[in-house]
Amino acid sequence: MAINIFVSRPNALDNNQRSTVQILQELLETRGMSARTIGATDFPNVSPMKAVEHLMKECSGAVILGFPQLIVQKGISKPNTQQETSIKNKFLPTPWNHIESSMAFMLQLPMLVIRNQGVEGGIFDVGTTGHFIHTFDLNNQDWVKEHSFLQPFNEWHKEVLRK
Repeated sequence: MAINIFVSRPNALDNNQRSTVQILQELLETRGMSARTIGATDFPNVSPMKAVEHLMKECSGAVILGFPQLIVQKGISKPNTQQETSIKNKFLPTPWNHIESSMAFMLQLPMLVIRNQGVEGGIFDVGTTGHFIHTFDLNNQDWVKEHSFLQPFNEWHKEVLRK
């Protein structure tokens, strides 16, 4: 029986992102794991937060995939405060990455956090959870073959097997 892995990712994907998710799912399958995502593999009849909670409790690990879902071409961060700054071309992930990674953290699931180059904020900020934030060009599917990904993936996999 496959080990369930919660994969936090947007459901609206472009062709490159869809290919990346497919390659990651295939890698998980070669290790006896099954990728599970609300709205992609699972379609519960409860509210999204409850659905995530129920599904995560069936999982032994989590992968958080940070794809750009919102591009802020020009804006202001923390307006009208002493920390106000101008921002330009900022890439933000789906808010569900933050919600789902927080839930995985609370459930003490082994997490593998991966972001596309330029995606930032919340879970993708260094030091947020103590997990290393792996950064790749997720539009180029060769990143899953790189030693800089495979070594931490193998370490995460061992942690999942101990869960």
